[in-house]
Amino acid sequence: MPSRSSAHEATTSLVAKGISFSYREPLLRGVDLRLESGQCVALLGANGAGKTTLLRLLGGLLQPDAGGVWLDGDPIQSLPAQRRARRVGYLPQRIPSAPGFAVYEIVMMGLYALLPAHGWESAREWLAVGRALRRVGAQGLLRRPFDELSGGEQRRILLARALVAEPGLLLLDEPFAALDPGFELELEDTLVKLKRQGVAMVIATHRLSLVRTIADRVVVLRAGRVLAEGPPQTVLTAEVLDATYATDRFSRRTSRRPTFGEGQPV
Repeated sequence: MPSRSSAHEATTSLVAKGISFSYREPLLRGVDLRLESGQCVALLGANGAGKTTLLRLLGGLLQPDAGGVWLDGDPIQSLPAQRRARRVGYLPQRIPSAPGFAVYEIVMMGLYALLPAHGWESAREWLAVGRALRRVGAQGLLRRPFDELSGGEQRRILLARALVAEPGLLLLDEPFAALDPGFELELEDTLVKLKRQGVAMVIATHRLSLVRTIADRVVVLRAGRVLAEGPPQTVLTAEVLDATYATDRFSRRTSRRPTFGEGQPV
């Protein structure tokens, strides 16, 4: 298992070029993305726009039909599981059913690819689990059954699992889903601190306040294509948001402000 600082000291580079992917119908078409250590890219888009699929492609969990993803210069699909587990932490949108598993076992799953050949957890792994649970404010849940927790508590545990190996890249799918407002603020602070420590992040979210706070760039997806891309101050306009979510509410809201200029971020 890496030392507490080794993952953050390594330089992380993620590049996606011309990503296309289909299930029965095309879902993503020609998507590009790039980020380096200490940068955050936010993915915006209506439900079904392809955000979750793109995250899974970036993490090597799916194989693109066309294009490719490179992590630190290597095709991510070619990396052995251990290297991927060491470098990439993934928070899924859906909470899995895990009957019979305690919280510490769920978090420890983030380390299984890094365990010694005998497969036994040492004090080092237990310390890593404790650090990850403290980081998400869930140290008191260590031995609780995972399936008996609230949705927000389960979300914290899955985030701890994504953080436990201290990866240089985090892929977070709706990290604020089901969280109470107090922990939302704590989590936002945690993500900002990780970014300052050099962790690279791709975050799929609907929360515009988080995008403004943490994102260096925003990629807006609509029907599997990139509708807009750039820094938050140029992308988060009423016109783009209306087109993204098929509404006119953002324009109507801003039109009631007499000082609001055309193209001004909302």
